Amino acid sequence: MTRFLKNRSKSQGQAPGSLIFIGRQKMEEGRMELFRYNKETFSEEPLSELPEWPSGAPDSITWINISGLHDTDIIEKTGALFNISALAMEDLMNTDQRPKLMEEEHQLTIFLKEIEFDPKRKHISTDQVTLVVGANYVITFQEESGDPFDPVRDRIRNNRGKIRTSGADYLAYALLDTLVDGYIQNIELLGSAIEELEEHIIKYPGKETLQQIYHYKKEVSYLRKSVRPVKEIMLSLLKNESGLIRKKTGIYLADLDDLVNQAVEAVEIYYNMTHDLLTIYHTNVGNRTNDVMKILTIFSSIFIPLTFLVGVYGTNFDYLPELHFRYGYFIMWGIMVIMVFGMLYFFRRKRWL
Repeated sequence: MTRFLKNRSKSQGQAPGSLIFIGRQKMEEGRMELFRYNKETFSEEPLSELPEWPSGAPDSITWINISGLHDTDIIEKTGALFNISALAMEDLMNTDQRPKLMEEEHQLTIFLKEIEFDPKRKHISTDQVTLVVGANYVITFQEESGDPFDPVRDRIRNNRGKIRTSGADYLAYALLDTLVDGYIQNIELLGSAIEELEEHIIKYPGKETLQQIYHYKKEVSYLRKSVRPVKEIMLSLLKNESGLIRKKTGIYLADLDDLVNQAVEAVEIYYNMTHDLLTIYHTNVGNRTNDVMKILTIFSSIFIPLTFLVGVYGTNFDYLPELHFRYGYFIMWGIMVIMVFGMLYFFRRKRWL
């Protein structure tokens, strides 16, 4: 399965809003967990089935996390319970969905990517993450159980910061902030590897180095595909007028927008850097080739007059001048040595050596 565009043959010809999982199944069974909290109370529990809605606790914030996008049954029941639009349901099951924001009167649906860089394989991997934000609830959908939101869970459990005294919009901000922090950390790891390669190119411009450049170029392109659209999401959230994003939360989103800008700029820098590395590589290889050609040309220039000299005295004429001269052989060697050193001196003066 390709990384940049996944196989959509299953959805070909299907009606809009059809629930068809597109991607690779990453866990056997879907899982659900529930967080419900307010300033005074907090509860956390795994779910075997979705709770009734509304929950009967309007003063609390409910966060339901669902792992396993392949589980069509869970996804369909969640969509019906929370009145998620059919098109949003279709998109959240497509792991190749471009990051974007869908706005409706009663909820916001945010499609994002979780990013992870493997330092050993030098490989970027992504997971589809979807946030559905309502008046007093947030639902998150992930491809597999993981820990990108563990810092938020700890803040809820330990009542740190403003999260227990704020609304669902602040919870959504906290989850987005955690994902964007992951972007920055993984971009930094990938960037360090690219910068180390820059120093390696000058010393060892071989085929292996060229393969590494193309590898990093592909990884940065894949990362760019996932990070750049987040800027559009932030702009839409800052301009949102649905009433689901409160003004005081908008301040935090504006700060998060700065962090997204930093991530996007860093990706663009490393994207351009991979192009520069290719230019450096080809220039370095070209310079080395020119150095070899220069040495060969100098040797040719030296031996051309010597070849001419021995060619003249190697002819088979009876009356060749100096042919029977007693010291002719040594004089010829002397002339050739003088010619060699004279030409080397000339090349040196011209800085060709």
